[in-house]
Formats: sequence, structure tokens, C-alpha cells
Amino acid sequence: MSKNRITDVTRRRIADEMTIGNMWYHGNLTEPDFLARMFDLKSLPSRDYRYTNAYDDIYQHMVNNNDWEEDWIYSDPRINLSHCDDETYLKFLAMTVHPRVRSNSDEVVKLIEIYNRHLSTEGFVIVQTDEISSKPVFSGRLNTIGQTHLAAKNTEIKKYLNTTYVNGKINTMSDAIQKDTDLAIGTAKELLETTCKSILRQKSVVLNPDWTLPQLIKATTNSLDFSPKEANDPEKAEKAIKQILGGIASIVQGVGELRNGYGTGHGKDADFKGLEIKYAKLLVGVVSEIVILYLATNGETAELIETGTL
Repeated sequence: MSKNRITDVTRRRIADEMTIGNMWYHGNLTEPDFLARMFDLKSLPSRDYRYTNAYDDIYQHMVNNNDWEEDWIYSDPRINLSHCDDETYLKFLAMTVHPRVRSNSDEVVKLIEIYNRHLSTEGFVIVQTDEISSKPVFSGRLNTIGQTHLAAKNTEIKKYLNTTYVNGKINTMSDAIQKDTDLAIGTAKELLETTCKSILRQKSVVLNPDWTLPQLIKATTNSLDFSPKEANDPEKAEKAIKQILGGIASIVQGVGELRNGYGTGHGKDADFKGLEIKYAKLLVGVVSEIVILYLATNGETAELIETGTL
């Protein structure tokens, strides 16, 4: 992500719309408590000689006295929202609609609309990437083709395998598409393996440590019920579905080959060049769809079996 593609003009327009709508960035929190979620205010200096750190300084002037300008965070060099790097600014916007910060769902919808309308001119977007207590959690990222769709798929996966391990894999896979395609490929394979092993263990299927990835996929397919209950001819429909799912093995074989040639975990020459972004994006998208299909068909939250464990 580049340092400053989001201009101060765009940032000011967003701030102005928030002010006009009386939607303050800190939501249900005080300003210092909100900012402390992003910055180590206790280690930042105070502008007021009476205090030793930024937290106490901000609390005095924006909670006790409220004698600073409302937009002070855009010009204060300690926060400097007008000119901070894009990553920090996007994190700030995402934090303003975090469930712990803002409980008004209508405000969340309005703010996301405002953010994305202005950010679209700079090539960025705020999208849902997680959930807390059935409430959406958002993140900012480059608005490349397919990224918003992928973020939605990742959120769906987390509903079935919502653990720190899986969430870390999903976030790594998504973020790496634009920056490190071989890392994205390797992580996608690991997520697929984790999903299959978790479902098979839940189904009491004995896992063979010598299984290849296609064999793992085949065993997972055979363990699940893909019979369409409302079809006119369930048996015929199930057979057709099984034939379609049989093609997954070929896709997964391709995943394995890409993993060997481009994925993480293998020695590479100093001049190694990763796979083009468009192919990594395709691979990650296919893996996400397969994972969701298996998890949704399984219908239960599977106990996590991490990659490398049988």
C-alpha cells in the first residue's frame, strides 16, 4: 500500500460530511479513549506543560474543557490525519465504525457510504472483513477487482472456523495477493488443508498422514452429504453434483503444483519472480469458494485441526 495516495482534500471532505451529519469519529467513546485504541498516547508528548503525555493532555482539553477545535486531530502533529500514511488513515476510518466504538447501525451504514464515495476516487474502499457479536468489523484496502467479493467470502469462512489461527491465515492470504503472491498461494493451500482436516476429524474419519491434497479433498467430499433435499430426482441430482465436485480434485492438483512452483515453504533463487497477481487472485478465489462450500455443507462449526496435524 503506497504511503499517501489519499489526498488531504479527500480527507477533509470526509471530515466535513461527518461534522454536518453530527457523526463524531469517536462514537460512544471519549476522544482520548478512541485514539488510545490506535496510538500509544501515554508515550506521546503533551502540548500542555501541566501534563506529561498526550492522553492526559487530550482528556483535559477535549473532555474536561472541550476548548480545542473539533478537527484538531487533522493538524495536530501527533495524530496528523491530514497527512499520515494511507494505512493509518484507513485504520482510523475503520475504527470509527467498529462495534465497540459505534453502536448505532444506521450511523455505521451512513459513514461507510460517505467513506467509500470519497475513497473510490483514490482507489480505496472500506469493506467488512470480520464480525464481533454479529456486528460487522471493517478494514480499508485497495479497491482492486474482486477484493471486495473476496473480503465477503473471508467473512463467511470465519463464521464456521472463527479462530485466531484461521483468521490469521485468511487475513494473510487476502493482504498478500497484492504484495506477495507466493505467500498468498501457500496460505490458501494451508487454509484448504485446515478446513478438510477439521471436517474429517469432526466426522470421525481416520486421517492418513500420507494423503496428498487431492486425496484429502476426495475424502472430505465423500464424508459430506451433497444430496439436494428438494430436487425432483435427489439421487440423479446428487450424482451430477458429485461429478462436478470430482473436478475439484483437478483444481486442487493445480493448487499443489502452484504451491510447489510459487508458494511459500520452498527454496528460491535470489532472482525468483512470483506468479502474476491475476493468477494468485484466481487461486485464492477458487480456494475460498471450495472452503465455503465444504463448511456450509457441513453446517456446523468444526473443531480446528491446524495444517501439519493429522
